Amino acid sequence: MEIKEKVLSRILPSSEEQERIDHAVDELLELLRSTAQRRNLPFEPLLVGSIAKGTHLSHPDIDLFLRFPTDIPASIIGKTTKEIGREILEEPEERYAEHAYISGFWHGFRTDLVPCYNVPSGRGRISAVDRTPFHTEYVKSHLRDDQKNEVRLLKQFLKGIGIYGAEARIQGFSGYLCELLVIKFGDFDSLIRAVSKWKPPVYLSLGEKGSRKFDEGFVFIDPVDPGRNVASPVSDANTRLFIDACKSYLKNPGLNFFFPKEQELMTDTELRALISGRKSTVLVDLPRLDVVEDVLWPQLRKTGTSVFKLLEREGFRPTKLTLDSDDRGNYIVISCEVKELPRTYIHLGPPVNSPEVDRFRAKWATKGVSPPVIRKGRWQVEAERKARTPDQVLLLNLSAIRLGKGFRKMNSPVIISGEGLMNMKYRRTLTKHFDERRPWER
Repeated sequence: MEIKEKVLSRILPSSEEQERIDHAVDELLELLRSTAQRRNLPFEPLLVGSIAKGTHLSHPDIDLFLRFPTDIPASIIGKTTKEIGREILEEPEERYAEHAYISGFWHGFRTDLVPCYNVPSGRGRISAVDRTPFHTEYVKSHLRDDQKNEVRLLKQFLKGIGIYGAEARIQGFSGYLCELLVIKFGDFDSLIRAVSKWKPPVYLSLGEKGSRKFDEGFVFIDPVDPGRNVASPVSDANTRLFIDACKSYLKNPGLNFFFPKEQELMTDTELRALISGRKSTVLVDLPRLDVVEDVLWPQLRKTGTSVFKLLEREGFRPTKLTLDSDDRGNYIVISCEVKELPRTYIHLGPPVNSPEVDRFRAKWATKGVSPPVIRKGRWQVEAERKARTPDQVLLLNLSAIRLGKGFRKMNSPVIISGEGLMNMKYRRTLTKHFDERRPWER
């Protein structure tokens, strides 16, 4: 059995599971139709997503939209959807996109009930989710039956290398983007060969010309709305990872790309050797935020970037940034080439003919290690640093840099370095940070 057949045997729903999926969907649609009729509610239930398109893997989610007339306020369609979801679904949970929606379980399947407007086309959308029914129709009319398993292979390949999913945490490939890629290139093998030759920026379309300029390094024009880049959630790093994975797969194809080994936690010995090595590693332990992941991760990413830039400005030459989150907190890990800065530094002052000279000299007359002097036409002074290591600099300056909104009001930051990094609470995060192997190389 060749690799692709082995993969499909593990990811395709069994006939029994497919029967359960079909039964669950049919029953839910019928219940929603009868609910709308009984309560005189003006919505039409509509199955969208991978189940509707026949590209779902085993254990899929059910994506069901409630389509409302455009003259009903957004607050009403959100409220109605939430009420119905709480009545129908098990373990209902309110979530937010442009409209509030409900996520829960129906006959054992994770199910989302999402409100949208019944607009005439994807270009005439009122909110982003209004395009989704048109995405479903486009794929159903352009993806051949024999290509559906090709999409499934691509999804599992991307899952295996860790970049399947357009959510903010992953910054990867949506199911819709996978379907468009297969429509564009024909099948999984042809796509892998094509991607292996990509050199970003990459610009793709299915014949449509984008109605505006896109700045992202990977662009795939949405055939339903040419003003949208379907690939916009994909980070530059994940585009490069996809290209590298395709090159590696062509050289040595294997199941390890689709089902890589779990990342094993580093031992005490391995971790201690790394944190006591040439580089300096510091971890910022941030509090949990009571927000959904798509709100959390942009804030965490912004905070991590600000911390990295601070250490860069201070001269520590940071080389790697890792972000992580679990049910106990949020974490930023940075490794730096410089462990400790010199005790003093040269603080540059104004040019000799500047009106600020007197103020500079007065301020630094006794404050510097030595009195101010003139070098190359401007005043300067040798000053003593307030902080010399990455953890000291962060403790002193973290509250003054640009943090994500949810982290701005936190109490004193928890900065971990040295032996403190051996705490098992941080083992998974530090393993991710230090393990340079890509998923298929484990």
